[in-house]
Amino acid sequence: MLAAAALMPGHGRAQDQTGEQNLLWRAGDPFVFCRHGMRHSPRAWFPIPDYATSTPAITPGYCPGPTPYCGGQLTGWSLDEIGAWWTYLRICPQAERSGRWEDVGDGTQAPFSH
Repeated sequence: MLAAAALMPGHGRAQDQTGEQNLLWRAGDPFVFCRHGMRHSPRAWFPIPDYATSTPAITPGYCPGPTPYCGGQLTGWSLDEIGAWWTYLRICPQAERSGRWEDVGDGTQAPFSH
């Protein structure tokens, strides 16, 4: 059992496991990832409605595209933000349109905080 647990991402914790299409962010939940983006703040980019058909917006003060270096007074993107950006562009349009969360809250707390 110990050897199998060592092979699982995050040592088997649900919030660290990958989800659909190997999504590494937001506990692998594509609805939350496409609607809210990455969990940390500040971040280089953020989703804008319609989440399925729009390109995420760049946060003011960050490089104008996914790059760690851009010169001037702008902040470069982390490698995690770059990977998440390309993942967003790959998986979120598959939804075809944005759906609404139909329960209490915004979906980031169900069934646990992610």
